[in-house]
Amino acid sequence: MQKNIYETKSVQALIFTFSLPAILSLLVEVMTSVVDTIFAGHLGTASATALTTMGLLTPILSIYTAFQALYAVSTSIFVVRHLNAKIKRDNYLATGILFTFLVSVLVSILSFISMDSILHLLGARQEVFLFAKNYLEIQLISNVCSAMGYTLTSCIRAFGYPNLEMIITTSSVIVNIIGNMVFAFGLHMGFTGLALGTLISEFFCMTLAALWLGQKQLLPQIKNLHNLKLWRKAWELFRLGFAQTVIQALAGCTGFFVNNSLILYTTIHHVAIWNITQKIYTLLLMPIVGITQGVQTIVAYYSGQQQNIKKQKTIRLTMISTVFYGFISTFFIFFWGDIILGMFSTSSAMISESTIILKILFLTFPVVGIFYTILTLLEVTGHEIKAVVLTLLRQVFLMLPLIYLLPCLFPRCDYAIFWAVPIADLCALFFAVILQTKSQTVIQKHT
Repeated sequence: MQKNIYETKSVQALIFTFSLPAILSLLVEVMTSVVDTIFAGHLGTASATALTTMGLLTPILSIYTAFQALYAVSTSIFVVRHLNAKIKRDNYLATGILFTFLVSVLVSILSFISMDSILHLLGARQEVFLFAKNYLEIQLISNVCSAMGYTLTSCIRAFGYPNLEMIITTSSVIVNIIGNMVFAFGLHMGFTGLALGTLISEFFCMTLAALWLGQKQLLPQIKNLHNLKLWRKAWELFRLGFAQTVIQALAGCTGFFVNNSLILYTTIHHVAIWNITQKIYTLLLMPIVGITQGVQTIVAYYSGQQQNIKKQKTIRLTMISTVFYGFISTFFIFFWGDIILGMFSTSSAMISESTIILKILFLTFPVVGIFYTILTLLEVTGHEIKAVVLTLLRQVFLMLPLIYLLPCLFPRCDYAIFWAVPIADLCALFFAVILQTKSQTVIQKHT
């Protein structure tokens, strides 16, 4: 039997081969909002309102992305687990595609029905409310296209074509930039034009991925699924993807409470600043998440083949890579962060204040990769609940109390809220290392 890519390449080569497309795939999800934020900061007199609107919408957009990951990540993992068993593989793939569509449509419909209430809850008022509503109406259509594109491109990577996934995702980013330029500035549609540019890019990504899978005859026949098998497989996919969804959804919820705390203790002007710094932080975080997400399929394969030595080597190299990248990114931010901020705003006052906040956020960035690697290992090895508990610990039991307590405990510190991020990161990492060490001890005793 012909060997697959997991057997012909070294561990180092596999990490690079699978991580690079995964990073680019995640960057597409982030770049749609990052590109919109950059363009929003150059809309002239409407820039301040547009940036504030983007900041207020970020939590709900993050939650949409979380639901997109519900079946995308798990479907790709099951595809690679059953790569050589076509019938079983196709059943999981068909189930993942179908439920990705159903979940994304349901989320968009519920959001449309309760749009006004959502925007008021986020803190949108007056002109910001109008900006947000016009943008979100279009974004709800993009949500369906983005979810389908996410699942399809993840499966292309799982089938062993990571380079193609990289081409598709990179192309969609270029389409997004061109779309924003045409609609926002060429056709003078302003902030609404940014939403249309995003829609075009997401539709392009979804269509291109579907056409390629269809041409290679890798798209399964959904109609051939038996109802019982469908729901059983949907539950298996949900169970595996649940942890990733909770992780991303909690990030969105945390963003909401940060905005609320900023409005409560400072001014809505700081929401725009937080929007910019958080976008940069998220953008630089994506390579870490991408590496760990790309490694998921590798660890899943080695686990299925009982190749424990290669699995441990994969985890070790992943941690080294993410820590090294974290140090390089932090160094870059501390010395050239203001240059990056200049892309998002033309206001010198906003850039000056944002630079201070950005440095606070990146204080613990070098060790964030260790936390994400441990989460990945727990998810792939059947300990999804432990991964969820660690995420809850960081996002709920640490972050949420800190963003409200720190401004009260240190009222003279203008940036007290933002110290919640590095403090929560250190505490969460401490508990993650303890949990992983205990898990490894238990495994060694049983072997």
